[in-house]
Parts: sequence; structure tokens; C-alpha cells
Amino acid sequence: MGARCCVNCFGHKWLRHYVRDNREAMDDCDYCGHKSFDVVVLGALYDPFHNLMELYVPSDAPYGEMLIDLIQSDHEVFGEDLYTSDKAARLLEDIMRTGWDDDSGEAPVDAHELYYRRSSLWYHTTMAEAWEEFCDQVKENPEHEPDLPELLHDDLARMEVELTKGTILYRTRVGFRSKEGGEIKPFEDADIGPPPPGKAKPGRANAEGEVVLYVADQEATAIAESRPWRGLLVSVAEITVALDLHLVDLSKPPPSLNPFTDETPQYELEFAELLMAFGEELGRPLRRADDPRDYLPCQKLVRRMRESGLYDGIRYPSAMVPGGTNVVLFDPKVAPIGPSKIVEVLAVGISYEPFE
Repeated sequence: MGARCCVNCFGHKWLRHYVRDNREAMDDCDYCGHKSFDVVVLGALYDPFHNLMELYVPSDAPYGEMLIDLIQSDHEVFGEDLYTSDKAARLLEDIMRTGWDDDSGEAPVDAHELYYRRSSLWYHTTMAEAWEEFCDQVKENPEHEPDLPELLHDDLARMEVELTKGTILYRTRVGFRSKEGGEIKPFEDADIGPPPPGKAKPGRANAEGEVVLYVADQEATAIAESRPWRGLLVSVAEITVALDLHLVDLSKPPPSLNPFTDETPQYELEFAELLMAFGEELGRPLRRADDPRDYLPCQKLVRRMRESGLYDGIRYPSAMVPGGTNVVLFDPKVAPIGPSKIVEVLAVGISYEPFE
């Protein structure tokens, strides 16, 4: 009878369920030493681990990381006790040997060999690196277009969320309307809504003259996005969504990668990194000294999303409030301006680091 391992050998939640679902018996584990636990023959684990190995490539240079350390740091595959005892390395090698063909000319997997993470199957660089390269290229050549077609098809649909009719969003404008006699009123209606086409300045999600509506999901986030100072008076309007809307939600990562079952685990990993990079770029605060060309990469990608006709806007993380989220709506008419009020900013925190 071949060697068997148990549920306690693994830290990854999916693997633990897999062992239970495919258990052969209740018996003693040949690796971690636990008595009378669900055990599985190693051959039953070959296919999932073979899928995991698609993420890694042996290093042919004097750099890299040991395979066992890579997969543990990336996915917490093994139980901590098994990993620190180095029995996890033996278990990995034994699992992979169950499917090894000694006539293949390839050496069996060595858990202590140096490996590195596989680069993209579609690009010479990763998709996140491709996005950075595109950002640099488009600033030099504004006609350059992103070569990321997969982003606009089935994969992006996984990030779709619905913003239901009646949802309240928030928009701010620094200051207020003054009246004779010293009475002040908040900015209302068009005065706090999107600018007219002739006055629409370029932003990360719109070109000059292109009207979109920037709002926030939370009132505090909307106020923080105005970058206020203590004592400032800010007009805050409620924006009511008039119909069900479909957004691309970049405020959270895509559904978790399962390296043991996903058909293209490397693509899934890079796709998540790309979307996070794009979301961070959208949320980065605008500065007066910004070169408008800095907005071009995001503008082009947003335009591709708009032209698909599938989405009404994008949700993205706020750089001003950790955990806060902003929304850009492509058509301001889908969310009419509601009642406004004036708030006074009582305190503002500060955080800083050396500028590069």
C-alpha cells in the first residue's frame, strides 16, 4: 500500500476539503504522524498539485527561491508544523512522483530546487507590467492604445456588480452659495452637479469636454475627496440612482484564485494584479501640477469600457479614505442631484512619506 497523508498536512482550505471528500479511510498519517484521521493516497493529489506547478518554473540561473518556500508563501499549501519540520518538502516531492514518467527525460520535482514565478502566458512581461509600459508609452504617444483585449470580455464580467435603483451616493463641492444679509445656502442642483461640456476638465476617467459624474458611496469619503482643511465649509448633495446600474467594481480583488483547480492559474493571478493596479491609478488624487497626459492611460481604458455598452460606470478605491470607495458614472442623468446640506470640517488627519 502506498504512502498516505491526512487533512492535517495541509493549510489550504480547499485542499483540506479535498482530502476529506476523497479520503480512503481513517488511519495514521505517514507524514505528520497524526493518528486516526482522514487519509488519502498521494496519487489522488497529483492532478491538483500538477495544476499548482503551472505557476512556477525551475530557475536556470543562480537566483530564485526554493520551490517549497515559494508555494508556501504564495498559497499556504501545507500546515505550519509540517512546513517548518521540512516534511512538507518530502510530501510535495512524493505527490509529484506519483505522476512522474521516468521515460520523459525530465528529473523528478525537487522541493529544494530554485524556482521563480512563471511570467504571463500572453505577454513577455506580466499584465501589470504591461499596464505600466502602456502608461509610459501613451504619455509619449497619445494615439497609442492598450493591448489588453481580454480585459473587456468574459473576465471583466466577473467584476460586475449591480447598483440598485434608489441607492444613495454623495457628491461634494467646497464652499456654498451666499445670499444678501449674510445667509448662506449649500450648492444645489446644477451648481453641485457635473460641469457642462464646455467646462469639463480632464480627469482620470474622462477626457477634456467629456462629462461624467464622480461620486462616492459614503458621505465621509465624498467629503475627504474634496481634500478639506479644518474649519472648511463643504456642500454635500445626495445623489439618488434612478435605475438599476451595472458597474465594474475595482474596489476589491477578483474572486480568489484556486491554484489547484483554475484552468489558467497564471492568467488569473496576473488579471487580479492588473485590475488592482488600474483601480489604484483611478483612485490616485489629482494635483494642480499634474500633466494632463498622466490621465491618458486611464481615460483610454475607461473609454473602452464605455464603448462596450455593458457598463454604466466604475467603482474604485478612495486614496483619501482607507476602505472608502468612489464611483464614476458615465451618464450623469442616471443619478439626479438630490437635497444638499453644508457641513463643517472639524478635523483632518495627515500622513506623509518622502516623495519620489
